[in-house]
Amino acid sequence: MNKDIKISNIQIRALIVSTIIGIGVLGLPNQLAVAMEKDGWIAIILSGLLTIPVILVINQIFKDNPGKDFFEIGESNLGKILFTICLIIYLAYYLAVGAYISRVLGEIIKGFLLLETPLGLITFTFIVSIAYLVVSEIDIIARISYMTYGLTIGFALILILLAIPGADLTNILPMIQSDIRQLPEGIKVALFSFAGFEVLLFAIPFAEDKKRLTKTSISGIVIVIVLYLVLFLVTLTQLSIQQIKSDPFPLLMVAKLINLPGYFLQNLDGLVTAIWVIIIFSTMASVYYSSSKILSKIFRAKSHKASVLILIPVIYFLAFLPKNVIQINNIMSNVVIYLAMIVIFLIPFILFMVGRIKRRIRQ
Repeated sequence: MNKDIKISNIQIRALIVSTIIGIGVLGLPNQLAVAMEKDGWIAIILSGLLTIPVILVINQIFKDNPGKDFFEIGESNLGKILFTICLIIYLAYYLAVGAYISRVLGEIIKGFLLLETPLGLITFTFIVSIAYLVVSEIDIIARISYMTYGLTIGFALILILLAIPGADLTNILPMIQSDIRQLPEGIKVALFSFAGFEVLLFAIPFAEDKKRLTKTSISGIVIVIVLYLVLFLVTLTQLSIQQIKSDPFPLLMVAKLINLPGYFLQNLDGLVTAIWVIIIFSTMASVYYSSSKILSKIFRAKSHKASVLILIPVIYFLAFLPKNVIQINNIMSNVVIYLAMIVIFLIPFILFMVGRIKRRIRQ
């Protein structure tokens, strides 16, 4: 572990927010509408609250093992063989998420900005540009996230203000009409949209102020909950529930509906797409960095730079396994979400419990 690397607490908060938001924000209203219709906001709140105990556990793991990073703690608690299996699961998860992000970004850019550019070229260029950043260490990624953090908050506020004149509040009503049996599916969908906070596993050892780290981490989750809630409700006020269900990226449709008469922009969909690309850049950087770090540890390499290059064709190949957006969403719901449950919830709890048991035995 490089002890010269330092990350401020506000950068860690920004890292959490930027990593989470980029993964889930565009498609979340559609997925929640399919699962729970107008009551998707309930799943957002519950899923956000479910992540807080995991954050407490992750922070406690590092408090119990001061001066150690995630890889040192894992080997100490689980042993080399079992922890290597866990790392392979983490790698599969991060590669799947990285491929998903790359493909969705390519589809959106081609659909809204670069209509004549080949999808493969857009995706490959994105992956290579991320690789250039990821050869650095996590403190550089945290600084990039801090820049996109302000952009995310600011743009969300502007979008809300511009959407108010055309809002139809009757679209939100009636509330709490979903069947209780729909709630697990809604939570499953929303939980994946909170994926990304596990970047704490790689960031916490380099935090400058570890005493306030728990509050910083939880505040990051609260910000994401509020952003998701507001954007979901804004989408409901602009579109009918059937429109939200039928469009995989309804936020872009909302941006398209907002007209700005007298301004140099007639609608916001192109601008929203461009800003989302900037946000997703920091998201993908965290995912790619985690993948390369894990791969280098599996093969006992001293540096993760070679892993960054190796993963370029791997992520590109995985990104084009699905034939279309429908298949992408099916793979996400049937494979990646379950991997996320393992790496986000199960493995941190196992690390925590095994570490506590070993400490008691030694005492």
